[in-house]
Amino acid sequence: DPEAKKAGVAIVPDCGMGPGMNITLALVAMDLLDEAHEVRIYDGGLPQNPKPPWNYALLFSAEGLVNEYEGEAYFLREGRVTPVPALTELEELEIPPLGRLEAFVTSGGLSTMPWTFEGKLRVLENKTLRYPGHCRLLHGLRALGLFSRDPISVGDLTVVPRDLLIALFERFLSEPKVRDVCAIYVRARGMRDGRPAEARVSLVDCYDPEMGFRAMEKLTGWHAALVLALAVRGEIPPGTTSIERALSGDQFLAACPARGWFVDHSVHLPS
Repeated sequence: DPEAKKAGVAIVPDCGMGPGMNITLALVAMDLLDEAHEVRIYDGGLPQNPKPPWNYALLFSAEGLVNEYEGEAYFLREGRVTPVPALTELEELEIPPLGRLEAFVTSGGLSTMPWTFEGKLRVLENKTLRYPGHCRLLHGLRALGLFSRDPISVGDLTVVPRDLLIALFERFLSEPKVRDVCAIYVRARGMRDGRPAEARVSLVDCYDPEMGFRAMEKLTGWHAALVLALAVRGEIPPGTTSIERALSGDQFLAACPARGWFVDHSVHLPS
């Protein structure tokens, strides 16, 4: 931060789909309530035509993918920053129009948001969306030791299992012509007009055949571009600014129509 201020440049880490746009859409959901108490985010990029057994295609760095599948995520539980192991807390939910998906903990998806909202939200969590059965396969790979960084001997060679796993993901899950779909779904619970309420926000985007852009490319690149434009116009000051402070929900919603994004948002009150 001091170096950036001295150089007169703005730095905003973790722009993109997730972390990035998932956090911005969480702000949209929170703004729909008078008070937000619990925020749950679900997001993921998937092939439109999944192929078993993985039902997944590599849409970004294989090393980044493995990073998400190991280690710990940082959530808010009872208002405090709490580490939660990756590949845990599996659940299934309905995500229109994709149907039934599974969601589980992966690391890094919330960036600095838990620390920013510590003591302000009781619950904050982010889970990754996959077609059902994906998490079970990952547990099998982990049980075999393929997430390990400790070298092992294979014949006359020394191999790091994690490096081998990354290479295998790159070889067998890379599909240059894959058509993808990305979904971000947020549920925020709290109060509105003195009553308990739940705000729901979702965005689903698909591969664009005219431009040739994947949904993952659009959500990642355009979210970063929105933040860059704010910085160039001087709306983000020199120094470092966390993504949850750099781009508001209202600023994001105003920029969506020009990019062909429709953000579905609603508030549900008890009957």
